[in-house]
Amino acid sequence: MSDKVYTGHKGSKSTSTTTKRSKISNQKPPNRHSLDSVPEFLSASAKKLKTDNAAEHRAVDEYFGYRFINFVTVFTTISQMIVCKKCKGDVRFTEESKRGLGFKIAMTCNDCGAFKINNCPLINNHSYEINIRMTLVMRILGIGLNGMKKFCAMMDLPKPIFQSTYDLIVKSILTASTSVRNLSMEKAAKQEIKENNEIIVSGDGTWRKRGFSSLFGLVTLIGWFTGKVLDVCVKSKYCKSCEFWKKREGSAEYEEWAENHNLECQCNHSGSAGKMEVDAVTEMFQRSETLHNVKYGSYIGDGDSKTFKGLLEAKPYDDFTVTKKECIDHVQKRMGTRLRNLKKKTKGLGGRGKLTGKLIDELSIYYGLAIRRNSESVEKMRNEIYATLNHKISTDDNPQHDNCSSSWCSWKQAQDSGTLDAYKHKPAMPDDVYAAIKPIYDELSSEDLLFRCLGGYTQNSNESFNSVVWSIAPKTVSSGKGILDVATNIAVITFNDGLCGIMNIMDVIGITVSRQCFDFCVADDSRRIKAAERSMTEAAKTGRRDAKSQKKELEKLDVDAEGQLYGAGIAE
Repeated sequence: MSDKVYTGHKGSKSTSTTTKRSKISNQKPPNRHSLDSVPEFLSASAKKLKTDNAAEHRAVDEYFGYRFINFVTVFTTISQMIVCKKCKGDVRFTEESKRGLGFKIAMTCNDCGAFKINNCPLINNHSYEINIRMTLVMRILGIGLNGMKKFCAMMDLPKPIFQSTYDLIVKSILTASTSVRNLSMEKAAKQEIKENNEIIVSGDGTWRKRGFSSLFGLVTLIGWFTGKVLDVCVKSKYCKSCEFWKKREGSAEYEEWAENHNLECQCNHSGSAGKMEVDAVTEMFQRSETLHNVKYGSYIGDGDSKTFKGLLEAKPYDDFTVTKKECIDHVQKRMGTRLRNLKKKTKGLGGRGKLTGKLIDELSIYYGLAIRRNSESVEKMRNEIYATLNHKISTDDNPQHDNCSSSWCSWKQAQDSGTLDAYKHKPAMPDDVYAAIKPIYDELSSEDLLFRCLGGYTQNSNESFNSVVWSIAPKTVSSGKGILDVATNIAVITFNDGLCGIMNIMDVIGITVSRQCFDFCVADDSRRIKAAERSMTEAAKTGRRDAKSQKKELEKLDVDAEGQLYGAGIAE
């Protein structure tokens, strides 16, 4: 797919506004077979977006668009060049009925009166489209009303809408985006069922604030085979209305408010912030049959919370028990965490030639690679895990490379090439370090843990989704649950269906989809696919690993040369 997509034709002299069906040029129309068959080597973005070609059949207004103009300069010039059609008198142009960025252009003749034109379409014959469009676009960019005010002031535009109007528009966007989000998740669930009868989902929580004091959090369940969001749950411990009315508790007004507030209350969680993930995952499993008519058979978790334990206790399904799958990225992190904690607690274990930070990183990476490369067999996983450990204690007198692979072991490579006589081992890991870390290897190579690692599952999709949410509702800007709900809806739609999904929200609200908007959305989704596929190449992966390793090495050299200059209590 090319970066730019041109559809329709240019050069038409017609001035009437028409709506045309768009088609992607130079591309074979998809059929059900081509949609079903997605190559296994494709990136997650490619798998998701290449199976959704809804944009090809979208109605686009070829003649709609906005332009910035200097009102006084342009219309003063026009008024000097034209006369009234009826009386040939002079006409002047003024602004009337101003609401935010919307207004009426009044073309007035002293004898014939005024003729008024809206500067943009009206939605529901009342609301200026430009105000709703501006609010939606700014929310997609992670900007609220204060940001809109700054933008308008710096661009010498009129003041945007008032807070009350902004709140009403956000509610409309929430309603529209919720309906589009639900359709997107429903379609994703059908695709997931089509891929595999046993639904495997990965779950992960994210919070507005670090630590366990956050008032807001959200949890997603993503299908393993499609990489699309199947369900999402936003949790809140705070409601602004409840906080306001609490001061009037006991009054007649409070009783009247409380009677009608339950359905609108923003607070839907009680307990700690950490419990949000446990409760949300349980709720989503319990409603899976109602929502998608499916049962989630396996859950991919990170082990950072007691989510799976809570899920088992809740027993969402009567006829079978959900099984646990480990996120192998988090299992690898456990190795690094355990080794670093051991180094801190054991005096004399660290230092030059012993359990250094660099060695811990290497052991953790080798441990993770052993699991990834052998994710189909517990025995193969364990053999390669211990092979990486034995590789580190090997010497010229006692080489221990029996289970090493030629793909990464330099001793094996020398053996294959017949150059073992010239091969020299690097300094081996000291015996006391080996004795100290061996129990950790035994524990993290247990049958039960490695069995849960079969399949090589990760939560990478969940973490990618989380970053999308917080780019739309930045953690640095305070906002309530309503804004987080909107951000979550938009994130689900763009994550599942690409930027083209935003046009579905615009359709529901009544915002016109123009040629400029359509072309950009299609081109951006194409760029996203290309960038994701490029990052999947071995060269790109190697480059990222090398860059990360080089960065750590340079940082270590700087610290060694300068000494520690920053740290807790270092000045005392």
